[in-house]
Amino acid sequence: MLAGTGHELAQLLHPVTPEEFLAKYWEKQALHVRGTPEKFARLFDRKRFDQAILHAGFDKRAPASFGIHAFWRNRHGLYAAIEIAPDQVREALTSRTTVCVNDIGAGDEGLSVFAAHIKRQLGLPSPVRFNCYLSPPGEGLDTHYDARHATVIQLSGRKLWRYSRLPAAAYPLRNAIVEQDGRVRQSDNKPIKDVPTPDESQFEEVMLEPGDILYLPPGCWHNAKAGDDSSLALNMACETVGFFSILGPELERVLQNRVEWRSLVPATLATPAGAGAMPPEVKEFISSRVSELRELLGKLAADEAELERLWRRSSTSSPHFTQARPASEVSLKPGDVLQRTEPYPLPFVVRPDAKADAPAAVYVYGANTEVALPGDALPLVRALAERQRFTVSEVESWPGVRLEQAHDVLKLLVTRGLLRTES
Repeated sequence: MLAGTGHELAQLLHPVTPEEFLAKYWEKQALHVRGTPEKFARLFDRKRFDQAILHAGFDKRAPASFGIHAFWRNRHGLYAAIEIAPDQVREALTSRTTVCVNDIGAGDEGLSVFAAHIKRQLGLPSPVRFNCYLSPPGEGLDTHYDARHATVIQLSGRKLWRYSRLPAAAYPLRNAIVEQDGRVRQSDNKPIKDVPTPDESQFEEVMLEPGDILYLPPGCWHNAKAGDDSSLALNMACETVGFFSILGPELERVLQNRVEWRSLVPATLATPAGAGAMPPEVKEFISSRVSELRELLGKLAADEAELERLWRRSSTSSPHFTQARPASEVSLKPGDVLQRTEPYPLPFVVRPDAKADAPAAVYVYGANTEVALPGDALPLVRALAERQRFTVSEVESWPGVRLEQAHDVLKLLVTRGLLRTES
């Protein structure tokens, strides 16, 4: 991860504290915070918008999450998203069309780094990314809700927002819109029976100005229209991929190494006699895989260290990799100053040894990686967790630390990007 202050969340929410935000608002209700025009002046602006869409729009390595869409009204009077190229944005805006850039951080490193730090500070396993909305005067989007956490950051211009304070549905599976006849429809065009048409007379109303933020939990109805000038706003989206983002990769990692989980379900020929029953070989195959999955889940549930490793790996990862250095290039001298590459307490997990009092292993996290160390490195890891900066010679005085081992561990952590030498 690239440099950050470690206080991005607090700066975003100020004067609301992160503790108050999590206790009263996160997942529960909308929050509007007034700011000043200077609050986000250095975060993003129209010039960087133009640069970002050109940088990512013509980059074949851009992630699939990046895309530029113009919201035109269709023949039914509803907004429809049409994907456009970077060189079509000006034409779309001239036609009084709102332009949305999904994952604009793909073209702006500063935004991606900011989002990565927000993810880290909230301890989220799911991605956090920025979308950006540029709306001509009087334009915006009709009433809908999103299936993710959304924090709107108003950068320039003004925009009138009307929204429900509470979610209409808890963690909905998909986005939803209100059609002109009042019916609620999911983004996959299927009707929703258990979500009533919102009473917009009960909506809160606020004019967002530069420096303001508006947090909306998943499922909060809202609509927005730009004021007399064009509106530029970021939408920080916390994707709600749920617990599968933690458990799924681990199950795949373990099970894909077994040939039975890579093989197909047994092929069988269709016969009149088998029309009403599962073929025995298919039943046996599926039952065996379910039994193996149940056994694996049982082992995970009983292994606290492994459960913590799952969470640590997902909550400390980000798209930003610290450039690793080959071990042969790392040379440490007593006077060298080492510094942690991330502004956070050093996360680590201790795996107990069932046959001894000492730990069996220690796992350290950061820089998008997990580093496995022997259990007797725990005193060194605990000392590192208390320090952001130190000299190599200081390590000799740390309690319980073996100097020869410490030297090897420090070189490894530099190689893996958790530590760096001050130049």
